[in-house]
Amino acid sequence: MKRSENTIRILLADEHRLVCSAVSSLIETFDNMTVVAEVSSEQQLMREAAHYRVDVALIDSAVVALSGLESLTYLTDLCPGIRIIVLSTYSSDNFIRRLLEVGAYGFLHKNADVSALETAIRKAADGERFIFTAMGPERFLNATSMVGVASAHRSPLTTRQSEVLQLVAKGYRSKAIADQLNVSIKTIETHRADIMRRLGVRHTAGLVHEAIRLGLLASPQGHEEP
Repeated sequence: MKRSENTIRILLADEHRLVCSAVSSLIETFDNMTVVAEVSSEQQLMREAAHYRVDVALIDSAVVALSGLESLTYLTDLCPGIRIIVLSTYSSDNFIRRLLEVGAYGFLHKNADVSALETAIRKAADGERFIFTAMGPERFLNATSMVGVASAHRSPLTTRQSEVLQLVAKGYRSKAIADQLNVSIKTIETHRADIMRRLGVRHTAGLVHEAIRLGLLASPQGHEEP
């Protein structure tokens, strides 16, 4: 398409190249929009976002899942003014609240239709925070209202316990967590036991599930400790 000063410049991030290509072709049919880059990893995302002038970044949550979503904060620091839309099939209140806290402007459920995708991009480009959950007749929600609903379900964990839970869910063992947080292994084991008690779970799989529910992790991680 012919670019103008009003053209919305978009960066796509998805682990699957075919998906990126398909969404890119679709976006190019929208008025005053163009895709400037397509990436499939978090490293490429940061590099290309810094290289191009990007207005809106459309990011599949799986691309930033390994970082626990903190990379979205880094991206907004790296590219001031960028508007981030996260796509996912996981849409709990806590997960969406976490996305907004780390810098996302909008959440778009993967079950959204074509018109919703176009609307989401335009809303983000205009600086409007929104949520599209693909549930109910009024699908686009004001982000502020969703954050208010989510705040009623605050985490029962302390800040340090949340840090430990996030690392456990990512696959780190107690020694690695202790080294990273500069505490003893015994302290980590104590935190872990208390976390399991507070959340009512008995195994690691349950901790992963709770980390996702609390918005500390985008999706279950199956990788081993580095």
